[in-house]
Amino acid sequence: MLLVTSPASAVAQTASSPVPAPAQAPAASKDEKSQVALFGEALDIVRRNYNGTVDADALTSTALKAMASSLDGHSAYMTPQEFKDFQAGATGEFAGIGTVLEVADGKLRVIAPTDGGPAARAGVGAGWLIRSIDGQSAERVTLIEATRRLRGAAGTKVAITFADTGGRDVPLVLTRETIHLHSVYQRRIGTFGYVHITGFAQVTDREFAEAQAELLKAGPLSGLILDLRNNTGGFIDAAVHVASRFLQPGAVVVRVGKNETATTPILASDQGNALRSLPMVVLVNGGSASASEIVASSLQDNHRASIVGLVTFGKGLVQNIFPLAQGAQGALSVTTARYYTPTGRSIQRIGVTPELLVARTAREAQSAVQGGPAFTEASVFNAPDNERQLRRLEPEAVEGPPEEPGVQDKPLFAKPLPDDTEVAADFQIQRALDVLHASGSGGAGPARAIRIYRRPPPATSPKPN
Repeated sequence: MLLVTSPASAVAQTASSPVPAPAQAPAASKDEKSQVALFGEALDIVRRNYNGTVDADALTSTALKAMASSLDGHSAYMTPQEFKDFQAGATGEFAGIGTVLEVADGKLRVIAPTDGGPAARAGVGAGWLIRSIDGQSAERVTLIEATRRLRGAAGTKVAITFADTGGRDVPLVLTRETIHLHSVYQRRIGTFGYVHITGFAQVTDREFAEAQAELLKAGPLSGLILDLRNNTGGFIDAAVHVASRFLQPGAVVVRVGKNETATTPILASDQGNALRSLPMVVLVNGGSASASEIVASSLQDNHRASIVGLVTFGKGLVQNIFPLAQGAQGALSVTTARYYTPTGRSIQRIGVTPELLVARTAREAQSAVQGGPAFTEASVFNAPDNERQLRRLEPEAVEGPPEEPGVQDKPLFAKPLPDDTEVAADFQIQRALDVLHASGSGGAGPARAIRIYRRPPPATSPKPN
């Protein structure tokens, strides 16, 4: 389970379809009844014989968590309080440091910092570990315990020791803030529109419609950049609505099913033609996951947009949330299906590969071609394999800016809407603008220095004399 200590809550962490109407459950088999009886007997033995206090509810909760987490790293049992937090995060706000977290192999890890949150502004990156919170070790901590310790009243401080992807300790004192649920930010860059979507939540389609209206109010657009970098996902419905704004009605947005031979296509709805023929670039990176990969691959397969950036996270699974006793006893998040691109590709553990591979910084480009530390779906505990046993292909060559010795990388999305200075300094945005300029002028080249970073050749063993 990917848990959020930031605005979008857990709603923005899994490609989730709406909770279905409860299916007519088949009658329990003899084996199933005996398994339930076995658990009841074991619980009763512990309750009556354990030399200490026994909390039967806590034991049951622990058992359910272990059962769900044994399936894959995205299935989970939520306690009643966790389920309330999940629901509140879908539509409300709370105070925290702004990070999406997971526990893997007993380690507390940052999936992504929340755009504009305290952690993002401090430079915390995707894949960083949390070693301690207020002086207490975070080793083997549960997600709910970590969330409890990281949240608190707005304005209060929390001391956290992070470890960056190179293993170096980074001690920080962050001030908690009230994080508001907002997922769409827009601005114009000359005659081009720029839309940044932080996650696909319940409000995303409405916010996108408002952003679209604001962009068009200022005059016609000659192109659009859709920025999905560090967008960790969300609801499939929200992703389909956004993709539909750029596609012909009836075009396949995504296919969903138990396996690739039994899928149901989800088709684009008619969202008007204001953006349907606009030249378009989608920006992605290794933090683009789940529902954002649905949008990117949909526009890629339908030849509707150029994809620019780095290979995405690679999560091709769908979860459903099943409340227990109407939520009074928590809920189960269960991986129920896989999703496939319009042409039937599974991106599970592989990701979406951009047509133009571009890093934001020289350091990021070097890491991409040298096989540096990267957190992907393959890193998630017990992540299901790709059905065709395909493996993620890391790039042989990546574009990036020239190295500037002594210059520190600025965090991506320290605030969710980049200003003119940040746009000018963002190499990926600048290359997206190059692509849009070329689409309107028949091939205008970039007006900036570009370096190609290449994977070093494999080391060869010396020949014996």
